[in-house]
Amino acid sequence: MKYNTLIVAACCFLGLSNDLFAQEDLSVYGYWKYHQPVADQLLYKSLSERAFSQLDKREAAVLSLTTKEQWRKRQADVRAKLARAVGPFPEKTPLNPVITGKLKKEGFSVEKLYFESRPGYHVTAAMFLPDKRQEKGPAIIFCSGHSENGFRSEAYQRLILNYVKKGFIVLAFDPIGQGERIQYQPDELKKGATGEHSYAGVQSFISGLPPANYFIWDGIRCVDYLLTRKEVDPARIGIAGRSGGGTQSAYIAAMDDRIAAAAPECYITTFDKLIRSNGPQDAEQNLMYGLAEGIDMADFLEVRAPKPALIVATTRDIFAIQGARDSYHEAKRAYKAFGKPEQIQMTEDDAGHASTPRNREAS
Repeated sequence: MKYNTLIVAACCFLGLSNDLFAQEDLSVYGYWKYHQPVADQLLYKSLSERAFSQLDKREAAVLSLTTKEQWRKRQADVRAKLARAVGPFPEKTPLNPVITGKLKKEGFSVEKLYFESRPGYHVTAAMFLPDKRQEKGPAIIFCSGHSENGFRSEAYQRLILNYVKKGFIVLAFDPIGQGERIQYQPDELKKGATGEHSYAGVQSFISGLPPANYFIWDGIRCVDYLLTRKEVDPARIGIAGRSGGGTQSAYIAAMDDRIAAAAPECYITTFDKLIRSNGPQDAEQNLMYGLAEGIDMADFLEVRAPKPALIVATTRDIFAIQGARDSYHEAKRAYKAFGKPEQIQMTEDDAGHASTPRNREAS
């Protein structure tokens, strides 16, 4: 308080206007929600303390791991925990894919399509095919973040076309509640995908199944679809996505061994940093009893070690950068135990919640 008083006094002494001073917000409380000295935070802090205790137990268990055998046992344990936290998947049924149209662009073509990840449950998507590609080429599943129009947003088109121009086949699909999969009428919810996810997510949680189950299953069926395409090398399937797409890409890669490489962007942090800062995100970004099961974000990377992974982060993201660094350093220990430390990497740039040229190039 004395420091802030001195700043105000100095500004007044120097004749700086109140408007100029008001433009700069020096408060950190807006970001670090857990530390806000507000009475209505008592329940949040109580729940947070329980979460921190669960995360401390997890950290102690992970710190004791040193050998490849110990990490393999941990991986098996995490897979079982993820299976419980995500819930059972349905049986695989026919995809019944339909290509509804084709676009020809300079250097590539686009197939507009949909398939059924569950009977009568349609996933809309687009397949980007570079003109110059290998007979059996590498493919990337692209997961969109919380854009209302899904993968059609300008930011995600830039990411997709960067991959395509480098010879990658890209399958971009609409998450639930986005693009052509809007669930509610415009006047039912606020604009944007977050409401679409959380409104349905509450109903899903009450039924005992986290909405992440549906998101992950759509991604697994995307792999199934790619394997039906003669253009795709089944041994070279990767996954990437930013923000909510970073969440999906981390989840799907952790739960489908057929994915060779993963690059989740603007998502990976640690749950203790997330709880202290922006707080839990919308419905599909929370697993059923995930913290009680001892699951942290680093587990999504470690469970697939030593398969290649890249954490794509920014220093001023809504997902705390220190958590991303902590997850990277922890995951690095697992990869070292497997003798492949170079196969876990991290790129970061000084920016907000965005894809920067530097991070795009690294990805």
